[in-house]
Amino acid sequence: MRGLFRSFFTVSSYTALSRILGFIRDIFIAKYLGSTVTADAFFVAFRLPNFFRRVLAEGAYSAALIPVFSGAVIDSKDDDEAADFVENTMSLLLFVTVILTIIFYFGMPYIIQVLAPGFTSNKEAFDLAVHFGKIIFPYLIFISLVAHFTSIMNVHGKFAAGSLAPSILNISFILSLFILTPQLPSAGHALSYGVLIGGLFQFLLMYRAVLIFYRPRIKLPQINDRMKKFFTLFIPGIVGSGVIQLNIIIGTVIASFLPIGAISHIYYADRLNQLPLAIFGIAMGIVLLPSLSKAIKQNDQKEVQATQNRSLEFCILISIPSAIGLYILSKPIIYILFERGAFLSSDTLYTAKVLSMFALGLPAYILIKVLVTCFFAREDTKTPLYVSIASVVINIILSLIFIQSMRETGIALATAISAWVNALLLYVILKMKDNITLDSRLINHGVKTVICSIIMGGACYYLNLTLFPHMNMHSTTNNVAALIIAIMACNIIYMTMIFMLKVLTIDELKGFIKN
Repeated sequence: MRGLFRSFFTVSSYTALSRILGFIRDIFIAKYLGSTVTADAFFVAFRLPNFFRRVLAEGAYSAALIPVFSGAVIDSKDDDEAADFVENTMSLLLFVTVILTIIFYFGMPYIIQVLAPGFTSNKEAFDLAVHFGKIIFPYLIFISLVAHFTSIMNVHGKFAAGSLAPSILNISFILSLFILTPQLPSAGHALSYGVLIGGLFQFLLMYRAVLIFYRPRIKLPQINDRMKKFFTLFIPGIVGSGVIQLNIIIGTVIASFLPIGAISHIYYADRLNQLPLAIFGIAMGIVLLPSLSKAIKQNDQKEVQATQNRSLEFCILISIPSAIGLYILSKPIIYILFERGAFLSSDTLYTAKVLSMFALGLPAYILIKVLVTCFFAREDTKTPLYVSIASVVINIILSLIFIQSMRETGIALATAISAWVNALLLYVILKMKDNITLDSRLINHGVKTVICSIIMGGACYYLNLTLFPHMNMHSTTNNVAALIIAIMACNIIYMTMIFMLKVLTIDELKGFIKN
């Protein structure tokens, strides 16, 4: 178990670095673009390759490849069967993504009509989205290969390079804004080329990393037994992961009918909501899959249940206070991070409301990452598919209802509710299959975590009223200092309660970090 958490801390540390760079990136994007037509057009254009990135890097591809690849004999880097599987899957992925890129490049006007049908009545937004989409979409080729090499490295217990790769994209975004914007018609053009440049350097990083174990070459893919097994898991898995990510796409589609700026408000809020999700939920899913797959293949039920319970316990420990903090402090966070340049006070108001609704579903988003992994490790990618379809249907219905009175805030609320439905259904099905049993420690610590979070929430609410009543009357430095004080105070209160109620001990914390 400690090995699992050691790997988790590696992934989460690099992910935290990436997210910090991501915040810096978004601060500059908000300053240069705000919630303008150009911003909405760029976010729509970036949504499509980003959709595939999340499906491949965080979903179906790794979920299908890791269990199959774990079953290969990989004790030696000279293992011919493992090397052949690496080359087959890489070559197939390359051919498919190149073909997809060509199709989407020429069909981009039709794609944008589907992604943002509301843009058809706004020629400037539509033309910009099409242009940006054509520049950005080849990024799919690079990021797909990055996902492939990352999965290979994860099986070998090497998580650092794959976790570092997203930072390169954020650095490319930032440098592109400063270097390319003066040379191009707009910052949106600079960001579009920044995506492509970042993808190339991400690929070079991961290709160099995988050379430790293999020297993959492009060849005509051969469909052998292992490849057939991979497809058996991959096809329903990619549909399932795609359906989950459709919640974000659906939000964009519906938001395109709202006034200009709605898509940008959802983007900025989602980026903040993604911070704890990526650092804890996605990171836990990445390191959990290889460990759980190995324990299941060895039929070590005691280890399987312990791994599942401790993973859920840790996610609850982190997600509940994070959700409460984001909900209460949504307005000062958005104001301090983004309100400058083209990002106006009205943008702060709407984005903060969206963030608070996203925060309600944060624990569910993180739990889903663990629960889905429990299915993937058992080579079951179909069940999450059916569950995600149900959650998407609920999301669509609720979004169309809530949007009438809540604008983009209703889209975020619908997404949060559908996430809770998704998490609940996944757990119930795992329980019905007798694949998970919540032990007494998880239940006991879960109750204590809720109590600690409520106490912290009360303190957070008081600090919000005290420190941020008139932010526009204070300097940026004072506001930043106040936000840091509020966050640190909440963390101290929460951790003090956690240690007092013995949810976590100092020795356990030291053991997880050192071992």
